[in-house]
Amino acid sequence: MSSSSDQCQSGNEPRTGNGPTLVSGNAPYRVRRALLAAASFLIGIVLILRPFDSLTWFAVTLGLALILGGVIEIIRDRDQHSTFSTACGYIMIACGMIEAIWPGLTSFGISAATTAGLATFAVSRLVDGVRGTGSPRVADGLIGIAALALSYVAYATPGVSIFAVALAIGIALIWYAVATAVSVFSRSPLLSPTPVPRIAAALLAVVVAVPLAAVSFQTRQGTPVADSFYEGAAEGPPGTLLRVEPFNREIGKGSKAWRILYTTRRGDHPALASGIVVAPSGEPGTAHPVIAWAHGTTGTAAGCAPSLLEKPFTAGAMPALSRAINEGWAVVAPDYIGLGTQGPHPYLIGQDEARSTFDAVRAARSVDGLSLANETVVWGYSQGGHAALWTDLTAPSYAPDVPLSGVAALAPASDLRAIAHNLPSTRGTAAFGAYLLDAYSHVYPDVDPDRYLRLQARLPMEALQDKCRTAPGFATALTQSIAVGTNPYSQDLDTGPRGRRLAENTPVGTSTTPLLILQGGDDQFIAERAQTGYVNQLRAVGTPVDYRTYPGIDHPAMVASDSPAITPLIDWTRDRLK
Repeated sequence: MSSSSDQCQSGNEPRTGNGPTLVSGNAPYRVRRALLAAASFLIGIVLILRPFDSLTWFAVTLGLALILGGVIEIIRDRDQHSTFSTACGYIMIACGMIEAIWPGLTSFGISAATTAGLATFAVSRLVDGVRGTGSPRVADGLIGIAALALSYVAYATPGVSIFAVALAIGIALIWYAVATAVSVFSRSPLLSPTPVPRIAAALLAVVVAVPLAAVSFQTRQGTPVADSFYEGAAEGPPGTLLRVEPFNREIGKGSKAWRILYTTRRGDHPALASGIVVAPSGEPGTAHPVIAWAHGTTGTAAGCAPSLLEKPFTAGAMPALSRAINEGWAVVAPDYIGLGTQGPHPYLIGQDEARSTFDAVRAARSVDGLSLANETVVWGYSQGGHAALWTDLTAPSYAPDVPLSGVAALAPASDLRAIAHNLPSTRGTAAFGAYLLDAYSHVYPDVDPDRYLRLQARLPMEALQDKCRTAPGFATALTQSIAVGTNPYSQDLDTGPRGRRLAENTPVGTSTTPLLILQGGDDQFIAERAQTGYVNQLRAVGTPVDYRTYPGIDHPAMVASDSPAITPLIDWTRDRLK
């Protein structure tokens, strides 16, 4: 975990202190260093390549890296007539042993042990930086700062970040191995390590690690944990209101809101779902037309339910909530199955998304103090656009009692095979691929996620499934790109069993419901060309579509407060609800 220039002097025997040597005095000094270099290189390569198919072997390898780092600190300490780094080295070894031999250690446990080991290493180097002299002092101080930053990364966002930290440790071990090999085997002063490359390497480590720590600080927030409100038995027909309580997060003046728990269907089985209902706080008894809001992607973990998040409507990308309330409309916003309630969450699985949307409207009709009209318009964005399009196809058979006056889909995830095909080439979308693989493997036994992922990406992609999409985009994309690489996929996501299931969940069918699709021309996630192709499919089967495109608008900008699509959405909806 450091260059070897602070451990030997061009191959000469190290000075000895009062303590016993770690390796027998009869063992050649060069052999001892060579073995450390070889072990460092091997473990570093393994951490970079990550050829693991289980979290256990990842923990073992990372534990061995910490043990090796502890040994290096002990040897370094005894070469320099000191005792402080010896204590730090033994602490690092203890942390590594916990990781290496603790059976069934979770990703949180791995992060905790790694944090402790890296923090100890950082303290060791920072102390040497304070008490040292010359260029070694500068290099030690910089190495300590970088290690401290990485320890915070491991602590702040356990899960995906631990794989980024492991990559950094792997690179550091390889640097140590190369520097040590040059120092041990070179008899030429020209080839021996000099202070300049060591300081440069330490400075580079700081340049990488400190911004990564800043990103971790920016995004640090645990996934919320669902409380007892979301628990219960799915008793009663779909749309039965089981629980209701007042709700106030992101609810503006002139409105009132509730959190609801209700029954729905997952496939052929009863299920629970939750949601939020918002209505104007005007005269009691006024029957409000309904906007059924299908939210955009927030994640697939139970804690990613918008009703649990600090800013539920911002997280779900709800456009124009206040304008909808000012129009006199009530907004019924389902979380979907498995967000808040027991999973799995049917991410981009059309009929289950649609059912939980209809059943939220049915349940909202039973809220005391709220009167809803029969007229309903469904709005949806991104994932929610997919859900909205499926409500149109599902309504006649599943919810004839919830008559649809119209369906509006903003940048909807419509042609799923096209979206999946483009994921590997779209930056910052690793989480979407993880969500898709997670959901489809739970619902469809023939979809094996390992078939589509490179070996080294399987563990970090699995960890991404537990992360909500509430962190700033840059920070999320940076952490993901370091953890999973530029392309985590071993084959196209639209092929094989998964490709067939994606096709099954692409909402194409005949309908007479007024349909509005709004699409940005610069959308990198859902390309305008693919959306136009989808609209042409609908028109080909006789479904009329009001299709509007907006040049220069990307995926997030479609639902921004200043989006040029918002006023047309309000006007179109008002015409449907006259």
